[in-house]
Amino acid sequence: MSYHFIGMGGIGMSALARVLLQRGQKVQGSDLRSSALLTQLENEGATVEIGHSGEMIHRGDTIVYSTDILPDNAEMQKATELQLPVLHRSDLLHLLMEKQKPLLVTGTHGKTTTSALLATVMMEADFDPSFVIGGLLRPMNINGRTGMGPYFIAEADESDGSFLKTAAYGAIVTNLNHEHLNYWKTPEKLRSAFREFFEKSENSEHLFWCKDDPEINELCPKGISYGFSKEAMCCIEDFSITERGVRFDLIFEGKRYKEIDLALCGRHNALNGAAVFGLALSLGAGEAAIRRAFARFGGAARRLEFIGSAQNIELYDDYGHHPTEITATLSALRGRCRERRLVVLFQPHRYTRLRDHFDAFLGCFGEADELLMTDIHTAGEAPIEGVSAASLYTRLREKLGSRVRFFPRQHLENGCAALLRPGDSVITFGAGDITSAGRIILDRIAELQPKLTVGVLFGGRSPEHEISLLSGANILKALDPSIYQIEPFVLSREGEWTHGNEELEHLGESKQTLSAEVLQKLSQCDLCFPIFHGTHGEDGMIQGLLETLRLPYVGCDYRSSALCMQKSWTKQIAQMHGIATAPFVECSLSLWRKNPGYLAKRVEEALNYPVWVKPVHLGSSIGVSRVETRFDLEAAASRAFSCDDALIVEQEIKGRQIEFAVLGKDKIRIGEPGEILNDGQFYDYERKYGTGSLQTKTPADLSPLEKAVGGDLASRAYLACGCSGMARVDFFLDTEGHFWLNEINPLPGFTAISLYPKMWEASGMTQSELCNELVVLALHRHRRSASLKGTR
Repeated sequence: MSYHFIGMGGIGMSALARVLLQRGQKVQGSDLRSSALLTQLENEGATVEIGHSGEMIHRGDTIVYSTDILPDNAEMQKATELQLPVLHRSDLLHLLMEKQKPLLVTGTHGKTTTSALLATVMMEADFDPSFVIGGLLRPMNINGRTGMGPYFIAEADESDGSFLKTAAYGAIVTNLNHEHLNYWKTPEKLRSAFREFFEKSENSEHLFWCKDDPEINELCPKGISYGFSKEAMCCIEDFSITERGVRFDLIFEGKRYKEIDLALCGRHNALNGAAVFGLALSLGAGEAAIRRAFARFGGAARRLEFIGSAQNIELYDDYGHHPTEITATLSALRGRCRERRLVVLFQPHRYTRLRDHFDAFLGCFGEADELLMTDIHTAGEAPIEGVSAASLYTRLREKLGSRVRFFPRQHLENGCAALLRPGDSVITFGAGDITSAGRIILDRIAELQPKLTVGVLFGGRSPEHEISLLSGANILKALDPSIYQIEPFVLSREGEWTHGNEELEHLGESKQTLSAEVLQKLSQCDLCFPIFHGTHGEDGMIQGLLETLRLPYVGCDYRSSALCMQKSWTKQIAQMHGIATAPFVECSLSLWRKNPGYLAKRVEEALNYPVWVKPVHLGSSIGVSRVETRFDLEAAASRAFSCDDALIVEQEIKGRQIEFAVLGKDKIRIGEPGEILNDGQFYDYERKYGTGSLQTKTPADLSPLEKAVGGDLASRAYLACGCSGMARVDFFLDTEGHFWLNEINPLPGFTAISLYPKMWEASGMTQSELCNELVVLALHRHRRSASLKGTR
């Protein structure tokens, strides 16, 4: 006897064929077109024919078909003529599971990822399971397997009612949405079917259902609930996003399983993970094996699958074609790609689905920065009057404006590739042929080699001019010339500009003012990387110029730059937000001249010697003095007022100097902390940059608690002052373990000895990668600002 599959190239059908082959059965089949799946099956022993023909059907064959195969199919007609046994794919699946205990995963979304994760866990736990899943399990690249263990893992498909054919020994029910109504006709019939599934399940101790899903919750099913809800029996807590996926605690049967790392993105996958973790534990899997499987899970093909990258442009592909799936996946991808421009390509699937969920499709693309629509993949359905890609596009344009574009399917790849630039993340959505678009787009990108023109602005009029030159030279080396066209702009001490690579050997020499030619070159940049230190550059002045020119730029905006370079404002805002900072008094030059005794009086009322006298608007190492007695105060004030019109006098904090590197806008990241090994000495300009500069250490020797507390305070200070892009947040850590905010540097140094890039290098990010991140953040802020102002 042989099994003949009509449409063997389908993901579910090929999985069944693979299991039969592994069990020694003879397998043949047909499909309309060749595919990698069919090639795999041929290599495993199947006979494959392209096209449907009754001549392939012979006596002794058992015919296997899927719901999409219609009675007028030539092979179905021949099977009927020969009175051959005919099995729906769900009937074959039921037969294959007869000698094992079925572990079924059902729900309108998330079945494939959840069943793939469960299969991975059970293999890691040495249960040797059989499985049939609706996607290729990576990295094994298989969707079906015969094992000798007691369990058979399978997706139970609710789309055609076939999930009711087999009673589950154990099950996970992920969610219940009003999907597949072309089959069920009404939501109530769909709910009744799920109710029946629960009733047929054999063991409530192995039956897991999502407490967070309102439709399932209303069914009040038996079994074990899971979710973020505090009422869930298997409860998720302390959820966070990591570099590789998500992390969460799970409280189950009175035990807290701490810091479970899952190599998948998104809250929805934390839900899937919680269900698998709980079910696997209930079946006797060891905790260590479950954790190992979670940490190295490769995912399933077409489920937020990373396709590749070129020119710092990332491509992903996802099977999502329902609004709920798209919303969840975009949320997960946003967590992964952070502030990168998110370009979404969407191919609607079936007229009936678009009709049934039209309004929901209008609300599921909120995370997209650009939405590229194409024609409907009909899946053989006849058109429905009033339901079209054009009608959806029109309504989406009304809601999202110029973020939405339309490309006919044959022009989609070229149209998309022409829009892309370094720093973009791209995802294709749909159950149709859009899955092939990503690799074609990558090829187009490789041909086009898109670049961003980046103007690097350095030098400046402040006392830290030479340091800015060193920082600028390092930035020029770190920017990748394969993805950036780099344009240097040097500002002399006298305020005159130099532009062009040919001038770099004369950095800082006065050449010309901001002439029309230089201004034109500046305006032609896609973004700017200002790396000035101190006044006339780090304090919002250059940022204000770039805002006026409508140019995106790296680092904090003009408002937060000005705020952070005014030490007393920074300290007052920190105090308002409950962040400790050393007690201080402030004095202006005009007040000091009018009343020379005022400063000493205020200092002795509010502070105790020793104190530090600092210019308000300058960098951390210019014009600063340590004062031990009243007699030294006047000289220190004179020194500060020689380079600024205001000063602060600050109480000395005895302790270590700890610095934190902060990066981001919407998604804040904290690098490994650094420490200035000053041994009680002041970190002045000479000790900071001179030949006898103090040593630094990265990462700093901090306990996990100190690191967490300091990082949290750095993040809070950064946000309180409105920072974006990057900043270095400096603290004193006193002998009792308390952090005191010292200052925030909105444009930290990028010299060879500067701590900011060193802290990120200690965190695993090279200077080149750091520059890429800063470029992405600059473009993100500009995009957000333009959207808010309606100038996009």
